[in-house]
Amino acid sequence: MTNAIKGFCLHGREKIYPNSGVSVTSNTSVVDMDLPGLKEGEILAKTLYTGICGSDNSASLGKPNFDWVERPRVIGHEFSAEVLELGPGDHGDVKVGDVFTPLAMLGCQDEDCPACSVAKWNLCPNKQIIGFHRNGGFGQQVVLESDRVVHLIDGLTPEQGALVEPLSIIVNALHNKCNIKPGQDVVVTGCGIIGLMSAELARAAGARVAVTGIAHDRDIRLKKAKERGFITIEVSPDHTLNTQLSKGIVDDKGIPFGTNGKVDLLIECSGVPQVLTEAIDVVRPEGDVCVIATYPKEVEINATHLTRTSLNMRGSMGSCRDDYMVAQKLMVTGVFPSEHYTNFYDFENITQAFEDSIKANNVKAVIKMN
Repeated sequence: MTNAIKGFCLHGREKIYPNSGVSVTSNTSVVDMDLPGLKEGEILAKTLYTGICGSDNSASLGKPNFDWVERPRVIGHEFSAEVLELGPGDHGDVKVGDVFTPLAMLGCQDEDCPACSVAKWNLCPNKQIIGFHRNGGFGQQVVLESDRVVHLIDGLTPEQGALVEPLSIIVNALHNKCNIKPGQDVVVTGCGIIGLMSAELARAAGARVAVTGIAHDRDIRLKKAKERGFITIEVSPDHTLNTQLSKGIVDDKGIPFGTNGKVDLLIECSGVPQVLTEAIDVVRPEGDVCVIATYPKEVEINATHLTRTSLNMRGSMGSCRDDYMVAQKLMVTGVFPSEHYTNFYDFENITQAFEDSIKANNVKAVIKMN
């Protein structure tokens, strides 16, 4: 039996450049879709709220680091949903009516897999990402494996549920990779939602935080960061982060930020190759660089400088179930104020939501799917 519903589908591979005159959503469209019957271990769910991820935008723009995504594909991996039906097999504690968010990455679960054997599905070389390897949360209903289900904890709304996955990525990166200490000065490069989440969690760990953006971000994303009390730094080719730190930056109390133009930690969230290339120049000796972004091409790094300054550079990929649980608690307790950063759209306006998101005219677009 099939059930006809609508979904937002990625179908093209054309490389699109914003402001080139080509519609930034021309590789996508709203389609009628048929859901397959449920296989062993699968469930049917009604999507409630789905967030637009930077990777969804990159795939929609045909960026080369997302060429591997098979088209056509109903994208979306950041969402909340309600279980409608259980397929054959054992589903553990999952039952009809449960409200949940899915693990975006499902590992092979082979006992010989070095990642899956320690429950790190996000690092499995054969992982399956919902919305990229199989249809995802921009369908009004979705079929997925019950192994992905992470129940929403008491007090967390379905609207917040759509932000659990991206926040879990920051939990993994900052709590497991960065070793932030109270009193440190931290720069977050990039003021998309990943950057803003990083800023919030870094400050919650005791750091003083500056967030960078470009001129276009001044009245939207950097404004949101400034409203939350972060130092904001507008960068450009003529006014680089390195130059501005070297000249001296102060916080709203007039206290210098960084020491001699250097900071303790830089968290790279922009995805701009040149930003990562320059990042190691603004971090103190034996400081840290944490890379959360992915890039459309290879990035050159001055490895000799890395050695001579004894910097620690670490990448962080995705998240696992434990990170999802921490992320939920951070929202329920108000450590991460999701309402400050969320822009809601109805499903009928999903194409506009993608356009606004790609052009950075919002902070975090979340679609009410039904």
